Amino acid sequence: MATEKVFMSSEKVSALVEQFQKDIPENKVLVLRRMLENSSAECFESVSTLKLKSPTTTLLLSIFLGGLGVDRFYIGDVGVGVCKLLFGWLTLFIWPFVDIFCSYKKAKERNFNNLTVAIF
Repeated sequence: MATEKVFMSSEKVSALVEQFQKDIPENKVLVLRRMLENSSAECFESVSTLKLKSPTTTLLLSIFLGGLGVDRFYIGDVGVGVCKLLFGWLTLFIWPFVDIFCSYKKAKERNFNNLTVAIF
C-alpha cells in the first residue's frame, strides 16, 4: 500500500519564507517558497530550527576585520580566510576591500544552500 505524501501547509511555508528572506538572496526567495511548498510536513521542524549566518554580521566583520580573513572564517570559507590573512597585504589590502561585497553575497548564497540541504 502506497503512503500519500503530506505537504507543508501554506501558513508554515509563509512563516518560513518570512523568517529566512533577509538571510538569502532576493532572487532566491520564490525558489525557496516553491521548494517548501513541495516539501513534506515533517521537514518543518528541522528547517525552522536551522541556524544561518547573518549577512549583516558578515558585512561588519568584513569591514572591520576583513584584512585578517575573519569574515570568511565566520561563513565557513576557511581556505579563503587563510589566504586573505596571509596574502591580503600583497594586494595592498585591495583584495580585502573588494571582498567586503563578495563575502556578504557569499553568506546569503551559503544560507540558501544550507536551507536547500535541510529541505531535501
